[in-house]
Amino acid sequence: MEKERGITIVNVEREEAIEKIAWQVFVNNFGFGFKRELTPEEKKKILDADGSYYRDLATKIWEKKQRALSNKKYPVIEVKAEGKTCWGDGAYCLCFVYSKYNGNFVLKGYYREVKEYLKKNYTHYFYNMSLWHKGFNRDIWGFWKKDIGIFNVSLRERKKGKKTQVRPYSYYGGEENRISKEELQAKTFEFRRLPKRWIPEFDKL
Repeated sequence: MEKERGITIVNVEREEAIEKIAWQVFVNNFGFGFKRELTPEEKKKILDADGSYYRDLATKIWEKKQRALSNKKYPVIEVKAEGKTCWGDGAYCLCFVYSKYNGNFVLKGYYREVKEYLKKNYTHYFYNMSLWHKGFNRDIWGFWKKDIGIFNVSLRERKKGKKTQVRPYSYYGGEENRISKEELQAKTFEFRRLPKRWIPEFDKL
């Protein structure tokens, strides 16, 4: 009985999450605005009018997010959302952080708030932000220092022997900040696959 009850709770949470995603996709797709917050029943009625399209799309988004989270058993921190959603700063974000002092963890929220929270509360980390908006996904790799970049390569490029680089930008913020080829080479680290943890080499950047 207890097991059945647990399964039921999980299923209800799943359906509620999918319903919320379906509504957000619908609103983002049409750019609608409402003078008041609609009730769950009103939202359901609007979504029902479009058949299963938005719920099917929302289910795919939800399943991808769950796979992303389940592949890495890290602590999850929810970041409070503010403002409206959009692809630029308001895409839904799963941010996988690999830090020197706080270990590995995940930030869940929207892109702008997650970026601000990460910068405000931590140092010595690199991250992968998985962004989701209207059923589409893209990944962003980054380093805690703004003048250091992570230049990831595709699976096709990796098969050709190319490697991911973690290194300074050749110049950052203007020509006056250009660094020499020797310094760039000394601070360039290459990986077939990025480590999923902070390593001593990153302290040299």
